Amino acid sequence: GVDRLRTALQRMVDRLPAPDRTADVRLWVDRAFTVAGHGPVVTGTLGAGTLRCGAQLEVASTGDRVRIRGLQTLKTQQESVAAVARVAVNLRGTPRGTLGRGDALLAPGRWLSCGTVDGELLGPFPASELPAELVLHAGSAAVPVQLRPLGDEHARLTLAHPLPLRVGDVTLLRDPAQQVVVGRLTVLDVRPPPLR
Repeated sequence: GVDRLRTALQRMVDRLPAPDRTADVRLWVDRAFTVAGHGPVVTGTLGAGTLRCGAQLEVASTGDRVRIRGLQTLKTQQESVAAVARVAVNLRGTPRGTLGRGDALLAPGRWLSCGTVDGELLGPFPASELPAELVLHAGSAAVPVQLRPLGDEHARLTLAHPLPLRVGDVTLLRDPAQQVVVGRLTVLDVRPPPLR
């Protein structure tokens, strides 16, 4: 059945939309480490946009600006890498230990950090039956959230710390007590009005 599986996977990939290589970069960090003589390196999957050596990026958690010293994809040095690609990014200007899994490198000045979002839920349970304390998974980030139902299919999430999210982002919600995914949340508003 391996050949049938390969064929099915290829058909699925062929139906995916082409990546937007001009989009604002948001690289979710899945690993961060230091290479002797080169400095900090992060790895992640570039889903949209293009990275270039010498370009400046912003660290989502701190707002610090860093510069791309070097790029690798498939263990090959590159001057630029376009989405979709697994990348290793050698950075200049990063204080040691400031980057880790769940952080993101962003196109400077192009992303808002959101501490509260409204979204549409898709899952087996209505919002009112979900626990109030969940974990939101976006990219490689896993952030505790407080859920407030807004009807059966919508909810407001208050994040333990801000994330760079945009309208249309698809995230997962996990119940940490049960260790199960309880639904998918599509972000509808990254600056929702206060509830009274």
